[in-house]
Amino acid sequence: SGLHPSSALYGLGYTPDYVCYHELISTTKEYMSCVTAVEGEWLAELGPMFFTIKESFETALKRRQRERINQANMEKEMDKKEKQKEQEAKLKKAKEKVGMTSERR
Repeated sequence: SGLHPSSALYGLGYTPDYVCYHELISTTKEYMSCVTAVEGEWLAELGPMFFTIKESFETALKRRQRERINQANMEKEMDKKEKQKEQEAKLKKAKEKVGMTSERR
């Protein structure tokens, strides 16, 4: 089915990826009328029993790469925090040690 020429979306020059229509006009061809463009994510979110979104290979690959980068960044940040805590603990011990030696004098 295509967009009916009287549809406002027809003037865009292309058909959006996802549309909802109210009327289907059958002539020698089928046309959708009273049409509005929608996002595929909306359909999957509001009607998960009817719609799902399949990722293309490229999209899935990019998502996995982003996840790996985010994971690596989080691990670096955790390592940095751990080292910072270790340094703070060493500094605290050193201050306590200095405090003990000055008390003895």
